[in-house]
Amino acid sequence: MLSPKNQKCREGVQIPFLEKILKENQKTWEQLENNFDETTGKQQERLQAIEKTSKVKSNIAELTKAIEYSKKMEFFRHPNIPQNIPDEHIWNDAWYDEKRNSWVTLNDYFFQLENSRTRDIQVKYEMENIANIGIIIEEEKIQFRCGLPSILQKDDKEQPTWYALPTLYDVMLTKEIVKGTLKPETQENAYLYTTGSESWISVLGRYLTEQEYLFACEFMIGLVKMPLNILRANVGRPYDPKEYKKTMKQWEEENKDWEKQQKKNK
Repeated sequence: MLSPKNQKCREGVQIPFLEKILKENQKTWEQLENNFDETTGKQQERLQAIEKTSKVKSNIAELTKAIEYSKKMEFFRHPNIPQNIPDEHIWNDAWYDEKRNSWVTLNDYFFQLENSRTRDIQVKYEMENIANIGIIIEEEKIQFRCGLPSILQKDDKEQPTWYALPTLYDVMLTKEIVKGTLKPETQENAYLYTTGSESWISVLGRYLTEQEYLFACEFMIGLVKMPLNILRANVGRPYDPKEYKKTMKQWEEENKDWEKQQKKNK
């Protein structure tokens, strides 16, 4: 897996591309609104118009969210992405191919999907003798969710769930994204992704990255909230001894205060 340490950090470069798509959706929404009266008395057409309008409104909301996400999050350009792909079309190891009106990803997850290399669009793509071949996906199958280009997949319960097209490192995660994987409030909030950062913290039968753990501490009831520096020291990972002593002292004091508060509440 690509290490982000060797790549140039990029913030907000996707905004021009996202704004272009947003304007296209806003124009479509206006056209649908203007033409809506023409469906009066035509039940089937009206239902279709309502469905299209609802989808476009959702796209507008998600693209607006994606623009804000792009302003704050860090991304990296995977070295195997073709040089002719502009930075504004890239989300780490996934990108939009304007020439083919499709999306492409180098995310390992998609290579492992059944029939990922035998689809007609993929066979044609690979026949063009492209170096560093990725998995190509039709544009209409990709929508933005949680600020990222995503595609509907099935989770371990066979429920349709949005899956991030790019591989995500800790610097790209948000509480919404992590909660969507660990503890979604509803199926609509569920969200899956491939992590590029090392998962080494054991929590409830699975391993989390450091940022996943920090977010999990915010919403998982009963999770022991141990500082990262202490966790690192406990498992023999590199840590700062001075920071460790400071953190340990502070953590012990916080635990004592918590225990006192629990006794008062009894």
